[in-house]
Amino acid sequence: MNIALILAGGIDPDFQMSVPKQFVNVYNRPIIIYTLERFQQHNEIDAIVVACLDGWQEMVTAYAKQFNISKLRWVVQGGKDGQASAGNGIVKLQEECRDSDIIIVHDAIRPLVSDDTITDSIRVCREHGMGVAAMRTMDTIMRTQDGKVGTKSISRYSIIRIQTPQAYRMDRLADIHKKALEAGIMGQVDMNSVVSKLGEPVWFSKGSELNMKINTVEDVAMFKALYKMRQELEKEE
Repeated sequence: MNIALILAGGIDPDFQMSVPKQFVNVYNRPIIIYTLERFQQHNEIDAIVVACLDGWQEMVTAYAKQFNISKLRWVVQGGKDGQASAGNGIVKLQEECRDSDIIIVHDAIRPLVSDDTITDSIRVCREHGMGVAAMRTMDTIMRTQDGKVGTKSISRYSIIRIQTPQAYRMDRLADIHKKALEAGIMGQVDMNSVVSKLGEPVWFSKGSELNMKINTVEDVAMFKALYKMRQELEKEE
């Protein structure tokens, strides 16, 4: 099986809206539903588990029923960061999955993930045990200590931007989680960061410039515009 593990456990105190980012309504649907629909509609995804912000679990279940997310099988409590939320999902999936199953970890606040991006993460995972969506940067990169003054230019060809989805074989994901706990590695934003902290190589799959992460109120406005544009393009096709 291929199972999507959607991380929706975070709350950003700097986000200037009255509800957490993943539950902001856009065109009468919460952002998390746009994300879940991408995996619901993907023909290689068999099931979905959501690691959810505490107190919102019943709301996620209700939304799934309202918007026909029939692949949602489990809702577990999220953690204080991406690693902790993924860890709670891993514990649940170890009870339900085979070692050879593929777990596709994805941020709830990346609602524009494409079929191609999901497919390629699964493909690379089948070949190498993991497939982490990534993109080259086209911008000049500089090192800074305070965000005000640059101290050193860094070649953009030695930098890559990490996104989700991040796909792993179940046995590999469980092993990474176990090793991280044993090594005292905690507080990481995603499982890719855990892998690198363990000193293991990370295999990249295709990312996308449109696979944006919603971090600010301005990002919500950008998502609205991009979603509307994609809908119009699909109608023309």
